[in-house]
Amino acid sequence: MTREALNSVTSAPTISSIEDGRTAIDEIDTQLRALVGARLDVSRQIQALRSADGGPRIEHSRENEIIAAWSGELGPRGVEIALSILTLCRGSLT
Repeated sequence: MTREALNSVTSAPTISSIEDGRTAIDEIDTQLRALVGARLDVSRQIQALRSADGGPRIEHSRENEIIAAWSGELGPRGVEIALSILTLCRGSLT
């Protein structure tokens, strides 16, 4: 996704009431859940491919890049979000 496309997706709507704001948040949350679900699926596929090639299921250097990106964009709370997403997408470690 290009940066321009991303900006159009992530532009916050202008609201005129609390109800409008709550509706907008509900829509954003729905989109976030769908994106996290898609990320989870892609992550599982990558893990399977890596395992099939005899490599480790998890690549810590890649996870560090992801954490740094979230931190750079959102600060310390971004780290928490990144760690939560990574934990979810790792699946069972056994």
